[in-house]
Amino acid sequence: MENQPSNTPDRDIIKPADFIPVKKPLRKTRFSLKPAAIAIISGLLISACFAWYIVTGRSIYIETIPASAEFEITGGIKFKLADRFLLREGMYQLNASAEGYHDLSKELLITEQASQRFTIELDKLPGHLVIDTSPTTEAEVWINDISYGITPARITDLESDTYTIRLESDRFFTFETNIDIEGLDKEQSLLAELTPAWANISMNSNPIGADIFVDDEIIGTTPMTAEILQGEHNIRIKLSGFKLWRKAIRVLANEDQSLEDINLEPADALVQIITIPDAANITINGEYIGQSPVEAALSPDVRTTINAFKPGFTQASRTIQLASGDNTSLRIPLDQEIASIQVLANPRDATVYIDGELIGTADRTYELSATQHTIEIRKDGYVDYKTSVTPRPGIAQHVSIELKTLEQARIESIKTVIQTVAGQTLQLYEPVSITMGASRREPGRRANESLRTAQFIRQFYLSQKEVTNAEFKKFKPDHDSGRVQESNLNGANLPVVNITWDQAALYCNWLSKQENLTAFYLESGDKITGFNANADGYRLPTEAEWEWSARNQGTEQLKYPWGNEMPPKEKSGNYADISAAPIIGKIINNYNDNHMVSAPVGSYTPNSKGLYDMGGNVSEWVHDYYDITASSNGDAGTDPLGSETGEHHVIKGSSWAHGTVTELRLSYRDYGSEPKTDVGFRIARYLQ
Repeated sequence: MENQPSNTPDRDIIKPADFIPVKKPLRKTRFSLKPAAIAIISGLLISACFAWYIVTGRSIYIETIPASAEFEITGGIKFKLADRFLLREGMYQLNASAEGYHDLSKELLITEQASQRFTIELDKLPGHLVIDTSPTTEAEVWINDISYGITPARITDLESDTYTIRLESDRFFTFETNIDIEGLDKEQSLLAELTPAWANISMNSNPIGADIFVDDEIIGTTPMTAEILQGEHNIRIKLSGFKLWRKAIRVLANEDQSLEDINLEPADALVQIITIPDAANITINGEYIGQSPVEAALSPDVRTTINAFKPGFTQASRTIQLASGDNTSLRIPLDQEIASIQVLANPRDATVYIDGELIGTADRTYELSATQHTIEIRKDGYVDYKTSVTPRPGIAQHVSIELKTLEQARIESIKTVIQTVAGQTLQLYEPVSITMGASRREPGRRANESLRTAQFIRQFYLSQKEVTNAEFKKFKPDHDSGRVQESNLNGANLPVVNITWDQAALYCNWLSKQENLTAFYLESGDKITGFNANADGYRLPTEAEWEWSARNQGTEQLKYPWGNEMPPKEKSGNYADISAAPIIGKIINNYNDNHMVSAPVGSYTPNSKGLYDMGGNVSEWVHDYYDITASSNGDAGTDPLGSETGEHHVIKGSSWAHGTVTELRLSYRDYGSEPKTDVGFRIARYLQ
């Protein structure tokens, strides 16, 4: 078959060829917008931005005072819509200006609030004021009581306000008004109509040509019309050879007066009156005119009687007649009057001084002028006596005196009661002696209470009451007397407690300094290092003084504050009573003083010496260092002050915490160095 393939080897085999595409150059595609499209897109973008600003912007209204002010806002994008601005949040700068006002520059803070309003007020520029007067004169200008010079005046830079204007001129009434200064750099004017403060006074004399004096100032000669200020004035018209004419007139402003009919009279005669000695009283025809030397005007051609008199001298009289215009002098010697005065004194040999001059001794009669004299009588060891006397002729007079010795005068000058600046009352005592301590046989006696005798020479003051909290806090304001369980010990009138002996002594020194007294105790910081026994300042009483003041009853010495037997009398003092049983171990059975702890000072009856709480209330620091033997031979000495050194100080007297026979006795001696809630003190002082 023709269509079958031939298997013969010499037939060609047809193979498919690979496809290779034809390579052609690539064409580039370019995107381009027409101008119309660009405009549309730009418009859309601007609209979007504007819409965004509208949404995020804040509506701002700016009001200015004055309304005419112009302003500019800088610092960011802004849009103005009608009378408002559209601003985003942030800080902007506003600058404003207006004619007549200060420029203003300030920051505006735009917050997230949708609508905001700002009021911008500009300050006015100051104004100016021109001031003048009518009539034209110099007047001092005062604005709000500050002087601005003399008119005419131009005052610049007055801030807008109401001012009080006052003009003062010597010859015009004060002008005063209020004026409103508008400011705005404007100039205003004030013309002040001044009102004259004088009147025209016409003066004429016969004869003319006389000098005119107004209040001792010459202003011209007659005839004359003068402008005289309103008020009271003395007018004098003076012409040589004529009497002085004078008149007091009252001038009313703008009301003229006339002094036309002034007839001058011929001048008096003048006389200069001189006396020996001078300072004599002078009368002319019985009328007193002064003391010599003195000038007087006498009526011419008239006999005139002149009298001169002076204490201690006889009166002198002269008669004189002078012609008009005469000018002369008259000398009048005065004879001294003599009178006797007897001086008597004891001691008789005392010396006598008259008017500061040694004259002689007492028991003599002295002749003196009949004038006042100072007489002094003196003698060593006595107080001088001084008096004034005026001897009288024909009258027997004497000075008689018994001079006081210095000691008598000192004793008489002593105050038996004194007051401190802190309010304490101290009484003066003059003891002689005291037997301190107790007999070995006395129940309750302790070994430190040996019998010993103290003598006294020096008088002393002792306070009637114990020192209170209020008195001590004047020295140490922060002091705390403490508490005993629920009882507060800080009451103002309660005795001060919880103090050391040194604090009590320092209080005495403080009190001395308040009264300018010499401190008794020597100080080093807050410690006492010694004492000055000769000082006049306050101190603690000595143990001997305390026992004498508490125990001495004339010839008897008390055992207890109330007497010599137990128990104490009802309400005789503040001791450990039944009310104190919850806080004290040993009490006085069946005794009630109504105070569990300390009582206000002076709550109970004082002892015979007027001293309160010498037993009970609180025990008391005294001056002395504690010595268990007290004295070795029964002699405590004179005005004893105790040992000079020691570790502890003596405490005297029982307290509200004491209820045993031992503690209640007045001879009981305790000691200590630490503060206690039942130990206080009272003050003493030597009489110098």
